[in-house]
Amino acid sequence: MVTELLKLLKSFTEQEIALLESKDRQYRALKKLFSAIKEPELFLKLVVVNALLSYQLQMKGEDYWETFSRFFSKSPKLENFEEFLKLYNKRFLPAKLKRLKKVIRCIEKITEEKSILAFGNNLKELVRELSSCLNQKEDSKTIVFAAKMFMYGYRIAFGEEPKGADEIGIPLDSRLSKINPDKRFWEELSEKSGIPQIHLDAVFWIPAGMKEEEMKELPENLREKLEKLQQILSSG
Repeated sequence: MVTELLKLLKSFTEQEIALLESKDRQYRALKKLFSAIKEPELFLKLVVVNALLSYQLQMKGEDYWETFSRFFSKSPKLENFEEFLKLYNKRFLPAKLKRLKKVIRCIEKITEEKSILAFGNNLKELVRELSSCLNQKEDSKTIVFAAKMFMYGYRIAFGEEPKGADEIGIPLDSRLSKINPDKRFWEELSEKSGIPQIHLDAVFWIPAGMKEEEMKELPENLREKLEKLQQILSSG
């Protein structure tokens, strides 16, 4: 399976992967939020905080980020996160409220001397800073997911990629773990295919959550590659 998978992955272009990422419902939710806020610094802080609290959700991840976008489009303040969690992220709420305080302190600390926008010059530094102040490994799921969502947000706000994105690991959630739960598998797949892990995520994760009509909107060549991918995964 791996040989066939690698051959297919090598056929994906950067443009095709970027298109897939733009179709991610989470990406589109952030676009709507930014169009409402229009303040890059506040926008990226909200995105990173929410990413660091995006676990054990009571709804699908795509639905959760769309809910986040609607809520903070009307109330764009970090102080409103407690209310948001109580309404839409209630599983293990006491633990999440405790983590929220820690996350807010962390964001305040790492942006004390510089704007959060500065991490666009080195996304790896954001991962190191979050890892340090939250006492989590740099490759832990919520840390790398926060980096991925920062990447989305930065691209939306400034029309360009943050530097260092290619050094970030893959956010290994339940969808990807069903394919293979071993982080080393994804590292090797990334190395051999030439697709950075943070973008490899898009090839596997986004199509799994797309509706049939959304798939039909994709260019035929890309759609055929994704269909082939599903065939390989289902047979493996």
